[in-house]
Amino acid sequence: MKLKTIKIAALALLLSGSFAACKKDSLFQEPTDAISDADAYSTAARIDKAAIGMYDALQNANYFSGRILIYADQRGLDATPSTYFGTMGSFTTLTSSDGTVASAWQGAYRTIYTANLFLKSYAANKGLLTQAKADQYEGEAKFIRAICYWYLVNLWSQDYNFTADASHPGVPLVLDASDEPFSSSNNLPRATVKQVYAQMETDLLDAEAKLPLTSSDAFTKVARATKGAARAMLTRLYLYKGDYAKTVTYADAVINSNLYSLNADPKTTFTDPYTSNESIFSVAMSGGDNPNTNNSLGQHYGTNPGRGDISVTSDYVALMNTATDKRYLNLIKQYQGSYWTTKYSGLTTDFVPVVRYAEVLLNKAEALARMATGVDATALALVQQVRSRSNGGLLVVTTKQELIDAIIKEKRIELAFEGFGITEFNRLHLDLPAHGIVNAIPYGSNLRVFPLPKYDMDKNPNLVQNPGY
Repeated sequence: MKLKTIKIAALALLLSGSFAACKKDSLFQEPTDAISDADAYSTAARIDKAAIGMYDALQNANYFSGRILIYADQRGLDATPSTYFGTMGSFTTLTSSDGTVASAWQGAYRTIYTANLFLKSYAANKGLLTQAKADQYEGEAKFIRAICYWYLVNLWSQDYNFTADASHPGVPLVLDASDEPFSSSNNLPRATVKQVYAQMETDLLDAEAKLPLTSSDAFTKVARATKGAARAMLTRLYLYKGDYAKTVTYADAVINSNLYSLNADPKTTFTDPYTSNESIFSVAMSGGDNPNTNNSLGQHYGTNPGRGDISVTSDYVALMNTATDKRYLNLIKQYQGSYWTTKYSGLTTDFVPVVRYAEVLLNKAEALARMATGVDATALALVQQVRSRSNGGLLVVTTKQELIDAIIKEKRIELAFEGFGITEFNRLHLDLPAHGIVNAIPYGSNLRVFPLPKYDMDKNPNLVQNPGY
């Protein structure tokens, strides 16, 4: 129906004074230009399209468009805080009314809702699918849900080991798509951090069991979830918990699959088509399907072309040997007196890196180093492997602590601008030193986590705000 027709019909209704037909129940009738939920899952082809729709939801402009990686890094040391993202990078002036933080929170839960709706809606139609396809789609939904919760719990809550039993407040665990959106039953309280981690672990383990090992298509191998992606995320989850043995177990599963490898040049990972063997899972973008110039990684981090919102700190540059390290020579440029990362092209089509092989190697290295009584040779070899491909120089350590410190430094260099900024400081219980216009923020400070949005606090009486907000 055209807009003009709608206006005429509305006017006729007004003149007649006939309002009796407007019933409460009609608010939730199926729109005439859309198919019903039942029809959307009525064939194998439609279920496949619904599964792909979860990845479209993952591209949410305020979350996995790349914004959530930016938000984590804005609160670290290596990306210069930008006022374009409100006051999240300044810590002390951030409030629960901040629109950027609220949009990220809502973007995460919208994507989680899409995954939950898929799991709920396709269950009655599994018989239309082969077992392999049914397993794949379920694994994809749970993987997507888990990675959304990853940033929610690590940015809106203190780290897992903040309390001895991780009993401190996490985020609401929404595991079902409600048929009654305004029901009071949807006003969930915050789960504990332990409960959120347990749910992520359950989802990732189930995904690991059900997802395909890989795909013959290079795009799909990176842009859709696989066993390798679930295993790689499990290495991160267990490392953040402090379960080093399981970190090694799942890192070995990734390594021994022989599906992944480091590129000879770190720049290759961030170069179109973004599907090299170093990339394990990324949120895919294209010229016709991207988060636009106000939300994409390339635009915010890129300059000439790009918006140039986020420059690189000199503290980050100082971590490397600028004469030899490819992570400086090939991934950093100087422009108009500042440093900028070239991990992202400056356009809107950059894939958003969620997990890649270099991280898996470094996660294993750190886990081994922490479990050992002295300098673990395998851990040293792993970090040297990552370091050598970038001409980072020979690493020489004499004690266990020196090795751990070297691995943490290497992770900071290697994974910069990929969403680890504040989460690594929190996990490691490190004070955030003063930098730029930001005062020192000690570990455990209430300011280390985002506030729950005021909008959600106002409508949900069961939520408890983070202290200090």
